[in-house]
Amino acid sequence: MPWTKTDYPVSMKNLPAPVRNKAIEIANALLKEDKMEEGILIATAISRAKDWAANRGINIDGEEKKIHHVDVKEHGEDRYVIPYGEKEWAVKAEGRKKVEYIFRNKRKAVALATSEAKKANAAVTIQKRTGKIEKRISFNPRRKIKN
Repeated sequence: MPWTKTDYPVSMKNLPAPVRNKAIEIANALLKEDKMEEGILIATAISRAKDWAANRGINIDGEEKKIHHVDVKEHGEDRYVIPYGEKEWAVKAEGRKKVEYIFRNKRKAVALATSEAKKANAAVTIQKRTGKIEKRISFNPRRKIKN
């Protein structure tokens, strides 16, 4: 079911209206693709909406201000470290249904996912065994621009 400006995930409630509306738009587009779990989908939509706002000089308080840094990356494929089976961990690329790598050790899975995300200027989302998101790390290089 798609989200609207009045019916959206609770995690978007504290976002400024323009950022929240963009996050809803992105989430609905990702929802149509039906390629990722809802929790990851929402986190991805919020992150991309914040990037969108930063590129337009809108801070998280919703006020416009001069930009001193800009996002220069082309958004690469995010990586996800997810529980796999009883004791293993898998690394999965954004938008893919199958896992790419399987590890017995979560630390090794995180290390590989981090390495790949850095190369792709993307993000790593690490889940707990319960499926809840434990941590999200974005590798977003910035460069200064002249005012």
